[in-house]
Amino acid sequence: MTCFKVTLRVSTVSNAAPIVLGMCAMLGYGVEDVIAKAMLTKRNAIRIAVVSQAMGSLLFLGVAITYDLALPSLAVIYLTLISGVVSAVVLCSFYFALSLGKVSIASPILSCMNAVAVTLSLCILGESLTRLQLSLIVLVFVGILLVAFEKSETQASTRKLSVLLALLAAVLGGGNIIVQKWMAETSHYLMAFFLTRVFEIALMAPLSLSIQKSDSVTTFRNYVALGVLGLIDVSAFFCWYIGLRLGLVSIVTPIVLSSPAVTLILAHIFLKEQVQIHQRVGIVAVVAGVALLSMIS
Repeated sequence: MTCFKVTLRVSTVSNAAPIVLGMCAMLGYGVEDVIAKAMLTKRNAIRIAVVSQAMGSLLFLGVAITYDLALPSLAVIYLTLISGVVSAVVLCSFYFALSLGKVSIASPILSCMNAVAVTLSLCILGESLTRLQLSLIVLVFVGILLVAFEKSETQASTRKLSVLLALLAAVLGGGNIIVQKWMAETSHYLMAFFLTRVFEIALMAPLSLSIQKSDSVTTFRNYVALGVLGLIDVSAFFCWYIGLRLGLVSIVTPIVLSSPAVTLILAHIFLKEQVQIHQRVGIVAVVAGVALLSMIS
């Protein structure tokens, strides 16, 4: 009987860990999007991405060296290179989308990578879901769509470009999640995580130097803000990454990509962005779906 209780307890903790990590990543991304929106302009988007990512990654350099001081295999390095390049494109596209439009629109659209990732996880990774789990994931996705939809005729062309950039980031990001899942399951997953950030920054840095000519971010106050932004982003991604190592893509990813619910609430409070009634319904659907998914998984 004692053995059974111990086994049951360990199993429960094991099942809960990916959910908890996913929720931590969800909160982190929700906060990050609002901070980024407050700092971004069309001319400083890549520079902010480079500086914040570099500062945020410094913490995980120590983690990688301390616990995983070894190069992954050549195959894994190729995966980190692919993931790093795609991550750079996703981040730059999303930051430009934020600079052009509302965070309460761009963030939910980015979260549509949920559909790409879950579809690929079922087709490529062979993951399976119960009908109830699938229904709750659909509920979360419908909530995200409701949050993303907004009727507005002001600055139509700029808003459309923002939407297109966010959609590009969503499609590429969904495929990148599968690559990150493969990386997370390797024996040198910490070093693989860090190398991904290195390749991402290495691609963005030359772009920053070549096309960013103004909107300096060199004041001490800005560096502090960028450090906080980078630390939140990398920490959220690390929670997501470890969640992928411990759990299913089709369970962890919908939880993480429920972050628009957090983003909309914070954007309404701090950035004074208006939240329409159907978007509020979407927030409720996202929160309810994640909560029930957490309870049954």
